[in-house]
Amino acid sequence: MNLVLPDINDVLEKMVEVNISFDGQQGTVRGWMQRHRQTIKINQKLFNNRSEENDIKILLSILRDLLIRATSGERGTRVYEELQKTVKSQKDLTEKNYKKVLSKAQYRWGIPTGTQVISDVVNLFGNKYKWNYNEYFDEADKYHEANFPQDELLKIKHVGYKTRDLALSSFNRNYSANDLHVVRVMTRIGLLNYGFDLISDHTVEMGNNPGNTKNYLFLHRLVHKLSKLTDCKYFPADLDRIFWSFGKSTCDNKPKCGLCPVKKLCLTGKNKGQIFHL
Repeated sequence: MNLVLPDINDVLEKMVEVNISFDGQQGTVRGWMQRHRQTIKINQKLFNNRSEENDIKILLSILRDLLIRATSGERGTRVYEELQKTVKSQKDLTEKNYKKVLSKAQYRWGIPTGTQVISDVVNLFGNKYKWNYNEYFDEADKYHEANFPQDELLKIKHVGYKTRDLALSSFNRNYSANDLHVVRVMTRIGLLNYGFDLISDHTVEMGNNPGNTKNYLFLHRLVHKLSKLTDCKYFPADLDRIFWSFGKSTCDNKPKCGLCPVKKLCLTGKNKGQIFHL
């Protein structure tokens, strides 16, 4: 079968105009992407203007994303809200408070698990980095092409690439969290096939399983390639938000192909769902 791959620019221009509902708000995919770009700018100002208050804001943002353990149904909002109520300064960083926060938030992955993650993250940034987030984020930016594999956060139990990348994507536009919703969209449309030339060493394998480390690192390379194919009009963090929201609204577990604005470009749509269907 001779397949013509969809043009990523054509795909994205149709996706960004789709209307979505998220966290009780209505808007377009483009609007959500633009709000996230603004979030990155605001967050970058936090670590460029050091204060204890800003240090805590950065920490809570990172913890919110690292504590998400489910592939669906756990957004981290409740934990984040409770953290904001309880942790106002470094003196509030106690195990007693961590347990209190997780209990009030009804943390679904277990209070001992969540408490250990919080403790380990606090120890890392407090002891190794001395709350100097500039050093950490400079390292993350320097090694973003390789997906920052030496990151000490990845050595913490229950923290993996996906949640770490979600946390970093709120501070750096070169990171994307390649979860099931994002990968499903890329697979069905046929964008995964842009990755055939990305297998240059044993650390990656072409595949669409975010839970497999070698597949995940391949997906990281793929998203960066797709970003470059747009001449960086869309960065990896943009693609994350676009594909994720499009996946949740239109191309979910049961895709709404009849309503899909991309169906004439999508390989699965053009082949009546017989291929590239995750």
